[in-house]
Amino acid sequence: MADAAVSFLLELLRQKARELSRSPNEVAGKIGRIEDLLKMLPSPVNNSRDRLTSEYRVSLQRDTNAIIYRFAIVKENFGIVVATQGGWFLRFFKKLVCVRIDLREIYSEIIEIENEIYHLLEIDKELSRRNGAGQEESSRVEYLSSRTIYEDFVGMADEINELRSYIMKPEYRAIGICGMGGLGKTAVAKRLFNDHQIKNHFDAVAWVHVSQDFQPIMIFEGLYMQLYPRYRGRISDIDEAELSQRVYRIQQESRCLIVLDAMWSSDAWESLRIAFPSGETGSKILITTRVKHVVETVEIVAARRYIHKLRCLTPDESSELFLKRVLSTAVPDLGDNRIVEEMGKDMGKCCEGLPSAILEFVGFMATKHSLEEWVEVHKKLQSFVRRSLELGATLQILALSYDNLPHFLRPCFLYLGYLQENSRIEAEKLYLLWLAEGFISLEDNGKDEILLNAAERYLDDLEQRSMIEVHEEEVPTVTRLNSCRLSELMRELSLAIGKDDGFFKVVDFGCGTQQATGSSSSCRLSINLDKYEHKYVFEVKTDEEEKMRCLLIYAKENQKKLVWPRSLSSLVKFQSLRVLDFMGIPFQETKLPKGIGLLVHLRYLSFKGCNLPKLPSSVGKLKFLCVLDLRVTKKMIIPDVLWKLKKLKHLYFPSTFETDGAPKLRLDGLLELETVTNLDVNMCNVSDLLQCYNLCYLALSITESLEEIERVVERMNMNSGVHFLRTSLEVREFDCYTEERISVLRQLIGCHSLIVLCLGGHIGRLPLHDEISSNLAKIVLIRSELMEDPMTTLERLPNLRVLELDVDAFKGKEMTCSASGFTELRRLKLSNLRYLEKWIVKDGAMLRLSTLTIVNCEKLIMLPEELQFVHHLQQMTVSGMHKKFKDSIRMVKGMVENQHVPSITIED
Repeated sequence: MADAAVSFLLELLRQKARELSRSPNEVAGKIGRIEDLLKMLPSPVNNSRDRLTSEYRVSLQRDTNAIIYRFAIVKENFGIVVATQGGWFLRFFKKLVCVRIDLREIYSEIIEIENEIYHLLEIDKELSRRNGAGQEESSRVEYLSSRTIYEDFVGMADEINELRSYIMKPEYRAIGICGMGGLGKTAVAKRLFNDHQIKNHFDAVAWVHVSQDFQPIMIFEGLYMQLYPRYRGRISDIDEAELSQRVYRIQQESRCLIVLDAMWSSDAWESLRIAFPSGETGSKILITTRVKHVVETVEIVAARRYIHKLRCLTPDESSELFLKRVLSTAVPDLGDNRIVEEMGKDMGKCCEGLPSAILEFVGFMATKHSLEEWVEVHKKLQSFVRRSLELGATLQILALSYDNLPHFLRPCFLYLGYLQENSRIEAEKLYLLWLAEGFISLEDNGKDEILLNAAERYLDDLEQRSMIEVHEEEVPTVTRLNSCRLSELMRELSLAIGKDDGFFKVVDFGCGTQQATGSSSSCRLSINLDKYEHKYVFEVKTDEEEKMRCLLIYAKENQKKLVWPRSLSSLVKFQSLRVLDFMGIPFQETKLPKGIGLLVHLRYLSFKGCNLPKLPSSVGKLKFLCVLDLRVTKKMIIPDVLWKLKKLKHLYFPSTFETDGAPKLRLDGLLELETVTNLDVNMCNVSDLLQCYNLCYLALSITESLEEIERVVERMNMNSGVHFLRTSLEVREFDCYTEERISVLRQLIGCHSLIVLCLGGHIGRLPLHDEISSNLAKIVLIRSELMEDPMTTLERLPNLRVLELDVDAFKGKEMTCSASGFTELRRLKLSNLRYLEKWIVKDGAMLRLSTLTIVNCEKLIMLPEELQFVHHLQQMTVSGMHKKFKDSIRMVKGMVENQHVPSITIED
């Protein structure tokens, strides 16, 4: 009977293998056909007015998104089938629970998707036919709004003067004004266009509005009629080529100022550049645009260009604009203007200094006819401002920027609205989420580029389009950018569009009740479990579980006793999940959900900010995992399973961790690793990384061991070219008293891949500056006991941004920063230097310094007066210093305050 059972099992396995190999080429061909059809599907709504008013178009977009996500799952299932064919006999029964995939089922699903796509294409064709007549309306919205801003112009005097000076300078031929929609770019350009000094400087001026769907001949006609108003013929009798040449000749023969207002793309300039001379001429071009790159593409021989990024109004300017507009509007006499003045003071915060939003709100308030109504609005100003924007044109103005995005950037922008709970979004996390979702493509830059760099280009592109603010890393390691931020209005836009498109569903228990936004048809779910209790009804429906691609679960307050929803106690049914992110969850009190190891599609798994005592060994089953973030708040026990994650690209260890049984964790075989942080050589073998040729960033720590440092040096010297390795290294308790140790230290500090070095232990003397890596951006020296002034050497490092000298790092009495030294230094900390008596800073040193900290340098009694000339200094902290030193800093403080240092702290 046993033999019969074995024979039956083998026959069953052979039958399964035949099914899997029946027609993979046929399925692959169908997949290619679907990919071609997807390119024909309607893109996210291209017209802001249509987006906000057409339920049919919104519904069509949701159905389109659903098809795209459904097809992505089908492709992944087909990929798993192909990838597991070779070893199916060994894994069939082990995987049967989590991989119930059959080629026939995949083929059937593809046929259904194909039919639905054809149906959607027919609907889109009919909607386009009906809406064709009203497409030009959205291009007029911003122009009309800018006219209103121009009529009530406030502030910007310094900007106007600066722009005027560049327009008058002969070497500048192209001047750009860029910024987000509604900021007043056109209004500023109008001020300059009508400025008497500028008009007297030029022989002729002309203004044209370059809409998104402009026609070059119409632009040339407008320019010619304004530059040559004496022309009496029929303009329609001149063809496009002749018109462009006439405009060209006028600019050569006379000094002309031409304003190209609201230009959206570099393609627009390519269409118009034939009408603009690139040689010697006194004519100028003034361009207003939301996209900085548009001005950067304007190339004129032997001439320079100036790009001015327009700022938001200050709180005082916002209040002035609000009051000016209110008093000029038909608002009823309220008797007491104090309520209006108080409301004006609060407007800058609510509208974030965006002129169009302020004017939109004034228009909304014009409908309120009594003092009681104004008082009520003031009590709930934030919500009323939001309501006025939803009813008005401001969101439509901002939506034009979204509509102008290429398709691959649209989901990237929509992600931002849901991640920005606080003021900033961590750039690295954002990149990894985009990667896991499949938003990043290398098609435009080739396959040599790593995906993380491509993601950074995407964020740069959004910043170029004035849709976000970006903040650079003080010390660039994994990424160049530290974080990004949406303005509150841009976030409202992101959430509004995301809600229409069913991009994310948000469930928030933070206020003690369930508040849900977004569509139940969304494949992404974000849950805030603060104040959640079992009495609240929270369920995830079966159809939602099956299609869910992204699940974000977090607790902002990080309470110790968190109530976990029963509906999320098991994740077995979330078979399509690609992203699983736990944030701030105390798993020492709450059990980790079951079934994580069965999520075969998972690309991103994060426990950052959680308290998770032990990582489950089932994580080793996640064969397609790309990102694993274990940066928990307390020590974690990690089983020896990470080596099984062959697709892992980004691995973030906890700051402290232990192994579970094994002396060290194996990392061999993780050949696709690009990022490894918090690697402790006591817990992992550095030698395992010798075959990781894609490794781009490595952060690790070593305690005392000479042998381990030699292995690290070997690994650091491997990479070159596209995958150049950047290393952050912390070496603890490494005293260099022997020639052997000094030799290894010299090899280490000379490695070109070394970006950050924290070195604890006796050195005695630094190597010469040309023996130290010129790529070092941060150096921390602790107990180095240097006898010679370290500044003489360190100030010559061209990329050094952060320097910290701590606990007898220097045992000399005098330290000097030379003129033109430390050209890139941003942050300097001098701490516990017991022997330092005098610090000299020459005029011209450390000109980029922004943060200075001096702590417990008990013999230092004078702050260098030359610090008053360091104009970038933003923050100075002094603690535990001699009374004479505090007296000297108070003297210098008065001089420094004249350079607008916002924060100077003197502590006992």
